[in-house]
Amino acid sequence: MNFHFASNGGVRRIVVLALWLATITSARVAPADFVVQLGAFANRGNAERLVTRVGEAGSFNALLWPIDRTPRTLTAVLVGPYAAWDEVSRARRNLAHRGLSGYVRNDPRAVSEQPNPGDAAPFAVSADAVASPSPPLLAEATAPRGGFRSWDWSGEVALQYRAFFHAPLDPRQHGDNFSLAAQPELYYEWNGGRDSFALVPFVRLDQHDDERSHLDIRELTWLTARDGWELRVGIRKVFWGVAESQHLVDIINQTDLVENIDAEDKLGQPMINVAWIRDWGTLDVFVLPYFRERTFPGVEGRLRFIPRVDADRASFESSRENKHVDVAARWSHALGDWDVGVSHFSGTSRDPRFLMGSAANGETVMFPFYEQIDQTGLDVQATKGSWLWKLEAIRRSGQGRTFAASTLGFEYTLFGVFDTSADLGLVFEHLYDDRPRDAEPPFENDLFAGVRLTLNDVQSSQALLGCIFDTDSSARICNVEASRRLGDRWMLELEIRTLAELAEDNPLFSMRRDDYAQFELSYHF
Repeated sequence: MNFHFASNGGVRRIVVLALWLATITSARVAPADFVVQLGAFANRGNAERLVTRVGEAGSFNALLWPIDRTPRTLTAVLVGPYAAWDEVSRARRNLAHRGLSGYVRNDPRAVSEQPNPGDAAPFAVSADAVASPSPPLLAEATAPRGGFRSWDWSGEVALQYRAFFHAPLDPRQHGDNFSLAAQPELYYEWNGGRDSFALVPFVRLDQHDDERSHLDIRELTWLTARDGWELRVGIRKVFWGVAESQHLVDIINQTDLVENIDAEDKLGQPMINVAWIRDWGTLDVFVLPYFRERTFPGVEGRLRFIPRVDADRASFESSRENKHVDVAARWSHALGDWDVGVSHFSGTSRDPRFLMGSAANGETVMFPFYEQIDQTGLDVQATKGSWLWKLEAIRRSGQGRTFAASTLGFEYTLFGVFDTSADLGLVFEHLYDDRPRDAEPPFENDLFAGVRLTLNDVQSSQALLGCIFDTDSSARICNVEASRRLGDRWMLELEIRTLAELAEDNPLFSMRRDDYAQFELSYHF
């Protein structure tokens, strides 16, 4: 694939890329003192599913570590490392607030030899799962005098740079772009840890796009937990799904589209959530009293539709508009090697339909129209040795005729490739949507193929290359995501996205000149 770099700024991009490549060959960082152990499992697949939840919970580094319990080896799930007791205790509280209970212990890498390649693996995937941590099997670290504090403050600050490969279609749109983002986290617990409060605001300041400069409350939640049930009240982010290419069943939170077009970034959702945790599974019930409208790039923004979306003139099918009370429920359970989730949602669609109209200045624009829908979803993941089999399927009514959509596929992992500690995952998924073409389904009969490389080093270096191919044309959307931790607090991330051979009836056709490379350097405190 050929990339065209404009002459102005080309040297700057090459320098930034060279700095990125230099970090890949940097020396290893010595392991720190503390980690949080969340559980230890006889089935490695159960450990990997627990790490899946850690990856979705926020900016935590997860590690799989073998524990020799002859005649079998258990796999422990560790989060860290952390150099100071205050840092690891803060992480333990943040994890507990997200339903991931654990305890603090010394980092085993600091006191023992590295295991054989492939045994210790930082593992991160963007899918939801359920696993129950076992009792502690390794010695706990000794807390300093005074024990755990009742509150903690943490978060991250990130500098982001997007370099676009082509000039925009609309001359009002910007070229290369800087932005600065911050996401602090305040956590407080009382009543022996059975009650807690979390505040997670998010802010981004963008160099050119006023709509991308925005403030949101990702989380403002009170949690109370008792034997067999939990109650959460406030603003939260909830994730459902197992697939890599798209998350059909994930419907609670609204997409924050000014952040990225991959629909991975979500706005905080006001809710009341009750969870009953029983031997037969976990039942979550949600009451959603307020609807969040989707965010869209502004006039100067890139990766936007043409004609642009005028979000200020959104309309609703419900007479209560964004005050319609939505409801949802999900049952989830782990059955041996199988993780199953069944969900239902009734309320305002997070996915708007677009109506054509004119702005006050006569410009042709699109208006979001939010309809009332009912959606039933199924997500299944089966762990069979090196294989992960995945399915997401939905049936939705309320947006024209009732339709069904699904994502079905697998991920196969090659452990210790080329006699190293690295793991190589091969991902393949089929995306299906039976809506008619005039309804503009995003993926009606497409294939996703990807490769995930995890180096299993102390810096948690990993990369994912994936492409979605339209089986009815030569259209393709490709994405590269890579990250590497620098020391204990810094993270460097690279993202490259290209859109090629898009047909005029493709919903993303107006973004065909928005290929870009994105560099992000973040500091975690």
